Amino acid sequence: MTGWAVEAAGVEKRYGGVTALKGVDLRIPEGAIHGLIGPNGAGKSTLFDILCGITKPSGGRVSVLGMDVAALPAHHVARRGVGRTFQRTATFRDSTVRENLLFASYGRMRHSVLQRMARAPAWREDMAAFETRADAVLETCGLAHLSDQPAAALAYGTQRRLAVAVMLMNDPKILFLDEPVAGMNDAETAEFIALVRDIARGRTIVIVEHDMAAIGALCSEVLVMVDGAQVVSDTPERALAHPDVVAAYLGTDADD
Repeated sequence: MTGWAVEAAGVEKRYGGVTALKGVDLRIPEGAIHGLIGPNGAGKSTLFDILCGITKPSGGRVSVLGMDVAALPAHHVARRGVGRTFQRTATFRDSTVRENLLFASYGRMRHSVLQRMARAPAWREDMAAFETRADAVLETCGLAHLSDQPAAALAYGTQRRLAVAVMLMNDPKILFLDEPVAGMNDAETAEFIALVRDIARGRTIVIVEHDMAAIGALCSEVLVMVDGAQVVSDTPERALAHPDVVAAYLGTDADD
């Protein structure tokens, strides 16, 4: 029996008089690719941010990789094996692909600013390790041939792969991907799906996405949310056939 990468129980979120999440329960096993889906305004992004430690819940319990993420600052959560991409690609556009990867590693340096400035042996050891890691990640993400290109020059789908590569530099155990294929053409989407399958080995992945074809191709299970509440948790095929889910997406009563 595998352990649970994510355990959430009774998660609530209120903004003043508005309830964004209404007692959501969620369990995701280690090594799974799990989707969060639902119409706009369903509460997916709010739950996503809570799982990453970016937003604190108003009630309930959230554990990710055994951490009580509500009790930790977001940067501590990230350092303990949680990676996150955003809808807008957060890269240094004027820097090269390789430089973007190396910048992501600087927070993991074990040595002081003075040692870095003096280029002490320990600093050089760190940099050599980061260079080796960058080479491996560039190959994994299909970016090695673009390593000297500025990020701004990359096609949109390639920029999304760069965002994943930057995240992989810290070797996270769980990845949260926020609408990763939004705006991609069919070829870019197919490449990204193949990349996610590749990097999923030994990792847990949680995806918020509106592209149901991508969800069906990647996810073993999805949680469907509507109006801040969970509707069903099941395989993509069965979840999307659920009467309440059909009604939510079509905007009609399930019996109509």
